[in-house]
Amino acid sequence: MSSQLETLKNIAELLNQSTSRRVLSDVLQAFISMTQFETGWIFLEQGGVVKLEADVGLPPALKQNDKELMCGEDCHCVSRYKNRRLTQATNIIACKRIEKAREHGSGETCGVTHHATVPLQTPNRLYGLFNVAAKNRENYTEDLELLESIALQMGTALERIERFEKEEERNTLLTKAHLFTRKIQEARDSFALQEMIQEGMEQLFPSSKVRINKKAEYDDKRLQGWINRFSFLDISADTPFSIQEREIFDLLMEYIKVSWKQLLLSDKEKDIARREERGRLAQDLHDSVNQLLFSIVLTSKAAEGTVDKDSPLYEQMNYIHELSAQALAEMRSLIAKQKGERLESGVFAELSHYAATIGIHLKGQSSGTFSIPYEVEEALLRIGQEALHNVHKHSGVKEVELNLVKHKNKVEMTIEDHGSGFDYNNAVHTPSFGLSGMEQRTASYKGQFEIQSEKGKGTKIFVDIPFEVNKDDD
Repeated sequence: MSSQLETLKNIAELLNQSTSRRVLSDVLQAFISMTQFETGWIFLEQGGVVKLEADVGLPPALKQNDKELMCGEDCHCVSRYKNRRLTQATNIIACKRIEKAREHGSGETCGVTHHATVPLQTPNRLYGLFNVAAKNRENYTEDLELLESIALQMGTALERIERFEKEEERNTLLTKAHLFTRKIQEARDSFALQEMIQEGMEQLFPSSKVRINKKAEYDDKRLQGWINRFSFLDISADTPFSIQEREIFDLLMEYIKVSWKQLLLSDKEKDIARREERGRLAQDLHDSVNQLLFSIVLTSKAAEGTVDKDSPLYEQMNYIHELSAQALAEMRSLIAKQKGERLESGVFAELSHYAATIGIHLKGQSSGTFSIPYEVEEALLRIGQEALHNVHKHSGVKEVELNLVKHKNKVEMTIEDHGSGFDYNNAVHTPSFGLSGMEQRTASYKGQFEIQSEKGKGTKIFVDIPFEVNKDDD
């Protein structure tokens, strides 16, 4: 009894000093050295698979070919363990692995024919198997109580080590996640944010495949979440993700959604600031330049009456009057529109000009007489420029048809080419950041964006953006 207590004490000290599963090899070595047993091995269950974790004093027959027999098909004890029929220390009548070695003449078994086995467990969890044997011995009944005590110690230690490993994994993931969140704070637009999300997730889960799709495919080997209503983050791996990985992923997805909304809010604030600046500039022009031009018009008109019509000075005064009147009219027009020069002539005309500069012949028309909000015109201009750029770069043709239809409360734009096209499945994913950006820009105004494309049959892009009607325009 005293020797058993000493063995238990020494094993407990070894287990308490370690936070790694590697301690099992030292424990097994110590146990064999302190008892009459001559060989032992430990199987651990990980991810539903039972594998050899540690061994001491294996007979030569079981060591051959890199311990092939110990890592092959299940034996009696492993089968009973998997079926959850092995719940306490027991004698195994005969060792299937030893029997197989004898059948194939694999080498010396050192008189080992039977072994004792005991599950490594706690009240809440099974971790694996603890097997020991001695040569020329078939019964281990008198040692089963000691073996169960040792197995309980190892099971308790494995539970503690597992908690430590999970906490270590969580801390490592949190550190990487912190660096990831700091990185995406640098994103200044939706394209940069999307690229940073993909790059950051690849660094956080290096053995996984990271994609940004449009479609969810649920299983236990995936981490998935919506970035926004048209971008779906999908991370797949060969093995199931841990609880810690899923926890960190969920936290990051919440942060990503907030970052995305902040970018949208920032874009809206910039748009409001631009409009306010245009309004302020228009007011300044009205209060200063407009008034000065008005004064010049009146003064030049009055001066005409004081000069003889046959005098050369009269012609000059008349020219000053006409020129200042024209300038005043243009200034008032500019103040009324509150638009930059880039969209003075409208979206269709500006896109025609852009197409010409990149060598594309643009045909089509702009129809409808309704006014479009400036921010919507600007969005259409950006979308159209990206579409024309893609035609120039990828289609292999130099002609594009563009049609713009302005309705009372929405605007539709269609851009079509008959070039090379590409395989596109709208339900799966967006093939490029350029197309994704066009879609996102449309979505930011609650619009609809569609792409139709097929290899050899060209590409058609359809944009439909609604807008509120100003009561003064009714």
